[in-house]
Amino acid sequence: MDVYEEIRKGERGAWVSICAYIVFSALKLISGYVFASSALLADGFNNLTDIVASIAVLIGLRISQKPPDSDHAYGHFRAETIAALIASFIMAMVGIQVLFEAGRSLFIGKEVEPNLWSAGVAAVCAMGMFAVYIYNRNLARKINNSALMAAAKDNFSDALVSIGAAVGIVGAQFGLPWLDVVAAFAVG
Repeated sequence: MDVYEEIRKGERGAWVSICAYIVFSALKLISGYVFASSALLADGFNNLTDIVASIAVLIGLRISQKPPDSDHAYGHFRAETIAALIASFIMAMVGIQVLFEAGRSLFIGKEVEPNLWSAGVAAVCAMGMFAVYIYNRNLARKINNSALMAAAKDNFSDALVSIGAAVGIVGAQFGLPWLDVVAAFAVG
């Protein structure tokens, strides 16, 4: 199998991530709003940025498949790196916004006890994202693709973030409503 065929296989992993992030971000944002969970809302916004990051990885993989030409004697393999930098910048900006909103909630004293259902949503999304991580990790190892491995590591960290959100929400149920906001801070 040549390197270009391996890159095309890597696109599947990027598409799996994009689809999972679309479903999970919609579920978290709607549930976070309905069940009044700052942590789940922050996690949903985090997943929105992951959609953009996964699209950037997909675009980078597509561009890197172009063969060498007069301007790029060694091919277009650096496109993956540029796409990753753009995605990182977007994620940082949204992370700062989430931190700002969580800080405002913490210092204004807006402590709302989130509904326990939101913890269930976070836990289910964590399990789903862990499955996406395993798929992408195995595919990245099989085709030896560092961009897809980086995406897999992001999938894993997102699964951990969702677990943290669930813990914060459950803590809020036990009389610690500020724990939901602290979990939102951790997500940011």
